[in-house]
Amino acid sequence: MRVLISGGGIAGLTAAYWLHHHGHEPVVVERAPRGQFGGYGIDFFGTGHDIAARMGLIDRLAAHQLPTEDIRYVDARGRLRSRLERRLLEKVIGGPYLALMHARLEEALADAVRGRVEIRHEQRIAAVGQRPDGIDVVFADGAADSFDLLVGADGVHSATRELVFGPESRFARRLGYTMACYPVPDSYGLGPRRIHYSEPGRQVVLYPTDTPGELIALFLHRTADQTAPPRAERRAALRDAFDGMGWITPELLAAAPEDIFVDGLTQIRMPRWHRGRVALIGDACAAMTLTSAQGASMAMAGGYLLAEALHRHDARTAAFRACEARLRPAVTLRQDHARSFARFLVPATRAGLAVQGAVSRIGMRDAFAGLLRRGYGDTTSILGGA
Repeated sequence: MRVLISGGGIAGLTAAYWLHHHGHEPVVVERAPRGQFGGYGIDFFGTGHDIAARMGLIDRLAAHQLPTEDIRYVDARGRLRSRLERRLLEKVIGGPYLALMHARLEEALADAVRGRVEIRHEQRIAAVGQRPDGIDVVFADGAADSFDLLVGADGVHSATRELVFGPESRFARRLGYTMACYPVPDSYGLGPRRIHYSEPGRQVVLYPTDTPGELIALFLHRTADQTAPPRAERRAALRDAFDGMGWITPELLAAAPEDIFVDGLTQIRMPRWHRGRVALIGDACAAMTLTSAQGASMAMAGGYLLAEALHRHDARTAAFRACEARLRPAVTLRQDHARSFARFLVPATRAGLAVQGAVSRIGMRDAFAGLLRRGYGDTTSILGGA
């Protein structure tokens, strides 16, 4: 089958790899220019790690692990309140674990399909028409083409979902937080650790990337309006939201570049992930937000399981249903945990911060590994023998 994949991120590239592996002809369209990867740090374990291992990518990814020995929570003067050691984190995960930059995983996946899969960069879908025996697509540049299936893997703000299933507002579930992030020079003596500093309704996180001398500054704050401001206004909006915050926040804000990534924490919840010859995977149908710590893993699961289902089932509808039935319970569990964990991560009040501090000081010990695991949702792989 000839399959168009809208979106060349983690979900789309994983789907392309496994569709090609099973003898299909995937074609990927991606809005970004070739070689443009971005994003923040991710925790990579469970299902995603298993799929990457089946693709032979683990050694490459392991070479780019973030140099993070522990996670620390500090007060306004930078004094340690509590810490989660990497050793305990690995025990909580209960299996192989990597801390990576999102871009490194995308780069590895892009290289895995290079020369095997056609990828059309700086291209996007403008219109979709379904026939009983195929899909007709018009692209933004006016070109037209036909395929057997269309896979929407174009993220939380999916254009494919908009064209086939309806507006984002029907499926978006706002968590009530906005995040922003950007790289800064390592001039703070951070060392091999990730540091969190919280005040009521807002949090700053700082951690090293795999590029020497570089850190990521990540900002989370509660907000009723999760609409990202225009790019030209983002730096000013971020400084307003975090004005007067302690620790080294003023220095981090002063180092903000003109171009800042900003988005609301939004989950996508849909009653059905497929319609006719169109199926959605990854954040396009099941966004969990960064507070799940499993978005990349579930994106890979969507791409892998969809390709497996199409390989095992003669009828596309049966394949779509089988993939969704396998994946949806795991996604729902992780979405539910992400929603509740967000409230713990960024408490709205000083009383909530006090509770967070007490739980962190007491709970970040080996004896509470099982309890901490619940905070991550289910950390195990959902593949089994698939």
